[in-house]
Amino acid sequence: MPEVDPRDDSIWRWVLNHYRFDPERCERRNVIVAAYDNEAEFNTALAAYSRSIRAEVDAGTRDDAEHVSGVLWHPGHHAEQARGRTLRRASGHGVDPRRVPLDGPLPSNIGFFGWDSDGTTRSFGGGEPPEPPPA
Repeated sequence: MPEVDPRDDSIWRWVLNHYRFDPERCERRNVIVAAYDNEAEFNTALAAYSRSIRAEVDAGTRDDAEHVSGVLWHPGHHAEQARGRTLRRASGHGVDPRRVPLDGPLPSNIGFFGWDSDGTTRSFGGGEPPEPPPA
């Protein structure tokens, strides 16, 4: 099963996550295990990794809270998320989000709206998520 780089923001990728304790960050979180550019390969890897983790949990060598999951990331996902974080930080500091330069779209789950002093409404961001790749 050929894997792809999960940080490659130019392709569709199915990302395999393992929810576990991350010693680098001293917290439980989804840790990326692998990424695939093919859904069938992803499903095969997900099933195999899940069986492995389940067997270790059942044997008592892993924590009961550990599990495996996956997510589909579209091209540009990381860049959109970075723009969303930038706008969230700017608005948290009281900066008008319209003044923050953006070099592309926001994630589909982030939108900004408000009213100008004359009562005119303004909004940007949000929208429909990208269509998944053809099967």
